[in-house]
Amino acid sequence: MPRFSTDAIILNTIDYLESDKIICALSRDRGVINAIAKGAKRSKRRFPGTLEPFSEVSLLVFSRPGMDLLRIESADLIRANLDIRTDLDLFAHASVLVENVITHLGPLDPSPETYACLSWALETMNPRSRWFSVWCIALVRILGILGYGIDVKGLQKKTPLHTGRGAQVSRLSNEALMFLAKGLDLEVQVINKLSISSRARSELETYLLWLCNHVADKPLKSAGFLAKLLDVNNNQ
Repeated sequence: MPRFSTDAIILNTIDYLESDKIICALSRDRGVINAIAKGAKRSKRRFPGTLEPFSEVSLLVFSRPGMDLLRIESADLIRANLDIRTDLDLFAHASVLVENVITHLGPLDPSPETYACLSWALETMNPRSRWFSVWCIALVRILGILGYGIDVKGLQKKTPLHTGRGAQVSRLSNEALMFLAKGLDLEVQVINKLSISSRARSELETYLLWLCNHVADKPLKSAGFLAKLLDVNNNQ
């Protein structure tokens, strides 16, 4: 069928010409899609503030064989996740999740598990929650779904641990390792109840940013931005 409806998470947008937008989105049942939304910057009827990064939407999409870009005909808002776009710390961390999906999931390669994990993380990340726990476990789970799982037991034995700080860290602390091990086994509804010290959080942020660049085999812009925000040397 030339038209289909799908729930999707907006990953990235680019303004195009005077009134259009190029959209990169993670579809629930079709993987990453790249599409043009004609008139998106002007039409409040078809696109009522819905095509913003981190938003979860219901899309009506036109497709036919040979099209370089699909065409989004309308978008209805499911969840705005507005807190992420108004808080720099949240924005930087959420951008790392999004860029990993864009980097590792090919176009039109369905991954319902990735969609569910990203949707949960973006919905839960807000200043009123222990959102770092959600971000950390969601990132590890998404990397695992996409083929880059972390062997927590292996990390316990690994010394020194290369993290790109310009110096070697002997290993992740027991607190950081226990946090990972516990969080990966918990149901999503209770992960935001986990607490962690500032020192263990810093260890995990540094390690996970290094890991994102390592598995991507290139520096990720979002990882570099977050590392700069955290004043972490993220060079490999």
